[in-house]
Amino acid sequence: MQSHSAEIDAAVVSDEQLLVQVLARDPAALRQLYERHGSAVYSLAQYILRDAAVAEELTQEIFLTVWNKAEQYQADYARFRTWLLSITRNRAIDQLRRRRRRIQSALSLDDASVAEEFAPLVEPIDSQRELHLLLRHLPPEQRLAIELCYFQGYTHEEIAAHLHIPLGTLKSRILLGLKKLRAMLKDGDAHLP
Repeated sequence: MQSHSAEIDAAVVSDEQLLVQVLARDPAALRQLYERHGSAVYSLAQYILRDAAVAEELTQEIFLTVWNKAEQYQADYARFRTWLLSITRNRAIDQLRRRRRRIQSALSLDDASVAEEFAPLVEPIDSQRELHLLLRHLPPEQRLAIELCYFQGYTHEEIAAHLHIPLGTLKSRILLGLKKLRAMLKDGDAHLP
């Protein structure tokens, strides 16, 4: 069986076209997707998990999922990169929750400076690094809410309880923070993955 790898020109082939090749079981197409998005997947996993080895394993797992379940991607709902990073975020948070169940965390959410403790040990690259830098421009209460929800995997209810604020207040902080991030990204002509 002849490989489709000769047809893959990295400069002109879209992610969606590569995904069609992955569905046809072309390993060169998967390799190209990994070259394009592997560092972003790893960076997000590292940012959330704070463990390089686990982030590497998760990155491999994510691309194995692409290989085995490429048909689940729906271009009408999101760009491929967005879909890929959504899977990464969800799986990383699942791992955090499993780890949290096994190891009783002494995390105190009473101190607003706790967000600084969540700074990554290794600076993320690409748009994850940009996002981390933009988060620093948010008011501390919005930044803390977003980081705990999106990067630490706490539920809205857990965060509200620990911060001793109403659930509606927490959701407003997250919404306002996300709107400010979108505006900063738009103004900077940048984009989220």
